[in-house]
Amino acid sequence: MPTSPRSLGFIGTIATTTDATPRPTADHAASRLRRHAIASAVATALAALPVAAMAQGAATDAASPAAASDDAPTRVLDVVLTTGTRGAPRTVADSPAPIDVIGGEQLQKLGGNTALRDALSQLLPSFLTTTQSSLSADSIARPAGLRGLSGAHVLVLVNGKRRHNSSIISLAPNNQSNGSNPVDIDLIPVSAIDHIEVLRDGAAAQYGSDAIAGVLNIILKRGDQGGGSTTTLGTRHHDDNGGHDNGTTVQEAFDIGFALPGQGFLRVALDGKLQEAAVRNTDATGNFYFPVNGQPDPREATVNKKVYAGGLPEIKALNLSYNAERSFDDTISGYSFGTVSVRKGRVGQNFRRPNSLNIIPSLYPDGTAPVYTLDERDFQFTAGVLIERGGWNWDLSSSYGLNHVDNGSDHTLNASLGPTSPTRFDTFSSRFTQWTNNLDATRAFDVGLAKPLQASWGLEHRQETYRTRSGDPLSYAFGGYVFPSGPLAGSLATTGAQGAITVTPADEADLRRNSVAAYVDFGLTPVKALFIGLAARAEHYDDGSGNTASGKLSARYELSSALALRATVSNGFRAPALPQSGFAQTSNQYNIVNGVSQFVQSKSVQVNSAIGQALGARTLKPEKSTNVSAGLTWSPSRELNVTLDAYRIDLKDRIAQTGFLAGAAVNQLLIASGFQSGQSIKYFANAIDTRTSGLDLVGDYTQDLRSRGTLRWTLGFNFNKTRITRIADNPSQLAGLGLTLFDRAAQGAITDSTPRSKLILGAAWRVADWDLTLRTTRYDKNRLLNVTPQFDQAYAARWVTDLDVGYRLNARTMVAVGANNLFNIYPSKNTVPDTNGFPPYSSISPFGIYGAYYYARVGVTF
Repeated sequence: MPTSPRSLGFIGTIATTTDATPRPTADHAASRLRRHAIASAVATALAALPVAAMAQGAATDAASPAAASDDAPTRVLDVVLTTGTRGAPRTVADSPAPIDVIGGEQLQKLGGNTALRDALSQLLPSFLTTTQSSLSADSIARPAGLRGLSGAHVLVLVNGKRRHNSSIISLAPNNQSNGSNPVDIDLIPVSAIDHIEVLRDGAAAQYGSDAIAGVLNIILKRGDQGGGSTTTLGTRHHDDNGGHDNGTTVQEAFDIGFALPGQGFLRVALDGKLQEAAVRNTDATGNFYFPVNGQPDPREATVNKKVYAGGLPEIKALNLSYNAERSFDDTISGYSFGTVSVRKGRVGQNFRRPNSLNIIPSLYPDGTAPVYTLDERDFQFTAGVLIERGGWNWDLSSSYGLNHVDNGSDHTLNASLGPTSPTRFDTFSSRFTQWTNNLDATRAFDVGLAKPLQASWGLEHRQETYRTRSGDPLSYAFGGYVFPSGPLAGSLATTGAQGAITVTPADEADLRRNSVAAYVDFGLTPVKALFIGLAARAEHYDDGSGNTASGKLSARYELSSALALRATVSNGFRAPALPQSGFAQTSNQYNIVNGVSQFVQSKSVQVNSAIGQALGARTLKPEKSTNVSAGLTWSPSRELNVTLDAYRIDLKDRIAQTGFLAGAAVNQLLIASGFQSGQSIKYFANAIDTRTSGLDLVGDYTQDLRSRGTLRWTLGFNFNKTRITRIADNPSQLAGLGLTLFDRAAQGAITDSTPRSKLILGAAWRVADWDLTLRTTRYDKNRLLNVTPQFDQAYAARWVTDLDVGYRLNARTMVAVGANNLFNIYPSKNTVPDTNGFPPYSSISPFGIYGAYYYARVGVTF
């Protein structure tokens, strides 16, 4: 069976603890021996590492209890990699760039986190997610990023092939992911994952656009037999501040392998999740009703003022996947894999009081808390062929992915339509597709160096489309309803569906682009102690992004058998995402204005729209990056491993959304463009240059306690700081209106919203049939900046502890109980006064605002 470059190295030949498929090669005995040696190394490494050995070899969890009692535990640095270099595979220790490895069974053990992005945040010090309460799709497809950059700066691969992006664009105003539509990794079944390799380094020259902060390569399980089932049930601790609906969650994860005729396998996996909502609210203050005869309405004394309904969303999700491969002869094999997902979500929104312009009393006499609704369908299928010819290993593949989301609103109304307004709307749909075709080739040449020269080259064609379609016309229609009587008599009711995102026909997008790329990649070892990697890539876009070129130089030098130095320097690029050029919408929300939470209608406009151009919007340019990193690996014994890496990432022409643009002049532009006045405008711009500097420290130490089992200590630390080095010149159009392109609040989302440091300390103890994993994480302080400094909010550092205790009933069954956030820690409370009953906690918390989550898990293998 031919060796597979899979755009990364010999991914097709990497075996795991589930791989039972023979791999014959008649005429390539040496290649066959090398592949089986690699397979054996991976299987041994993944099986021998106890649970919760994280980062820099965090592939974990023994296949059997006996694995933990080996006299000589496998070093985490001995785990064989498939990411970051092509051709001859390398280990974690040999890699010239920092790479973390997370085992699939370790992900299964994080029973409190049913989302893959949350699991990675728990395990990787440089990976962060943020809570987005009551922010529509952002509360479901939550922002996440690596090394202080957004998810848009992280390339996601599955089995070494590019994963398609979501059609959901992040509109979270207080987050550095604002304006991006990254890959939604939560749509990949956790039960299908063998392990994840996380390259923490710029890799645009190797893999193309988006690989600025790093690469996530999700490797699916292989093997023609065996499988397992894991059922998890959990609930959240009741909130002492009065929150309700505790987010009870049920998850089922299942996978199984089948033999295909000849030499081959088919691996199928399924994940299902039912998650109830969790709300953390307080009592709203102030009047809900208008006075009656000069006195408070009697209903004020009895009305329930815990009316805020936002928080952890209600989710129903089903993710399916398959992974298959089959040999046709000794030199040709085919492979295919794919995922299919459906997800429905409901996100509570801010309460609309009955004494406001937002409510028609005959429809909602006591007001309403609207609900954002999401109905999502997603799939991706990949097929390819591997061929060995003329000493070259060829990989020809094609992959197509689609994400489609129908957005809506329930328990709502368009008050401008008066008493005849519907109370439910289908507001708009979004659709993103990506079709990628690759030809990759690699071979080794004996040129008289310490090791053969590895030469690789490849071609890529990628087509992307993005489309939005307007929904129910009544969701955005201007009905012109005027209150006929009462305290609001003569006032114009608010236009647009409440608690919803609407898209008008003029806002619709229908974009398409193609890119073609070529790359070369060389790995050489001039002397035994030195490895040098060289990569170059040229790419052309047909949508105005133009031509780009990037390169990378990496090196690793062994000072001794225990100590090695490594360094990389590269430049990269990220083409503007199609949604950043084409997405436009109208919504209504609450924002802090002059220290008070106020109802604000906002509108995002396209850069080429009339109103966008009138406010200084320009066609978006690609972001350009320069990455520099240097570090060391130290492994003085089989029990102790340490890596230390420093990095700096410079981003030029970084794309971000402007601050809110509002005022009398903006109102005139709105009216001239046919929109209702009083809205705040935003658009995407190449607004800033940034510099992100940081440090990663990762270590693990294994103690053999003999009859008392094995204890592995782990440490992960990340320090990360982003500063803005340049803000684009204020457009003359804005300057003439007295407005600023990128205000202080928008700047703070980039520089202050994420913690400067994150420390993870872990201990995994395995003795007899017991597994115990204890992990505590310190999230540094962070801040939420306001346009007016006196209304800034500062949030203190917090320690969050997780515990998982498992007992193996027999060789095939294991039960466990555990807790995420064991001690029910909450972030700091907000300091700006609130009258709406909103959660009292930080809206930019990196560990959530929902407290402890307790769970029980049953796992069965077969």
